[in-house]
Amino acid sequence: SAVGCATETPKAGTVGKANVEADAEVTQKPHVEIRRAYPEDAPFIAESVLAAMGYDRDSSISLAAGGNDSLPKPYEEVKRALEDIAARPDTLYSYRHSRIATYGGEVAGVIVGYDGAAYREMAELTFGLIAGKLGTAPFNPGEETCGGEYYLDSLHVSPDFRGHSIGTVLMRNELDIAEALGFRKVSLIVDKEKPWLHRLYARLGFEEAGETVFFGEKYLRMIQEIG
Repeated sequence: SAVGCATETPKAGTVGKANVEADAEVTQKPHVEIRRAYPEDAPFIAESVLAAMGYDRDSSISLAAGGNDSLPKPYEEVKRALEDIAARPDTLYSYRHSRIATYGGEVAGVIVGYDGAAYREMAELTFGLIAGKLGTAPFNPGEETCGGEYYLDSLHVSPDFRGHSIGTVLMRNELDIAEALGFRKVSLIVDKEKPWLHRLYARLGFEEAGETVFFGEKYLRMIQEIG
């Protein structure tokens, strides 16, 4: 099913005072910092995107979508392809759209977010490049977002660093970025079988907004009005 989006343009605005104060309380923890990502972060971004989709190193990954019957690919092969994608400046999973969280100076988590209006163009490029690198037929896994939204594509915290509110810090920081850029709405999709994530996002102000299909699976769509 298609993503249900109303077409609107971002408004000019500033970061909300309440969000800044809430974020400051968390990000001032001694060992948690957020920085922009760089091309050399591509391996971590690639691994994190796959983890956010439910894949680990023992997985075989099927790219079957939109009529593509490609055989499953080994995890490492897909990860290498995504590393090349993340190292580019113009793809969905680009380092330019990513913020890295460090804990005690070590890379601990990442969030990927961008303007939904650019989704179609970037998705066509991204999935076309992936298909070419893996030798599969072109595929279209579905639409995740659209214009008028700031989209949170992927969030991942490494297992060794969980329990330190790093995911919450990353989310709040991204909400502040979206508001500073003038967006009225932030969206994400989440696995329907992960109610603990539904509760996390609800605590952060997201509300359920129907379903969408991505890579042949149904996902819960959640949105937050900001500004």
